[in-house]
Amino acid sequence: MEKQNVYEKPVTLGNILKFAVPTIVMTVFMSFYTMADGLFVSNLIGTNALSAINLTAPVIQLVTAISTMLATGGSAVIMKKMGEGVRKQRRISGISL
Repeated sequence: MEKQNVYEKPVTLGNILKFAVPTIVMTVFMSFYTMADGLFVSNLIGTNALSAINLTAPVIQLVTAISTMLATGGSAVIMKKMGEGVRKQRRISGISL
């Protein structure tokens, strides 16, 4: 039996969940990490350290959001090309044709 490419399978709820669940789990664990970090820092180091973490957290979250956006968008473009059967593209001076 020939192994079917996972990206050529039909779009069903189960197949969507196979790709969505790892991202959801990662987000939940990152939230737990942030909460645990805040608890340990505030109890062991003090409120000044907790304030420093809370001031830098938006910058870290922005970088994470941008990297997730680029990774998701890039994989969507690649999967679209794979679905169309495009295996190789010509590149002329950095522009895809």
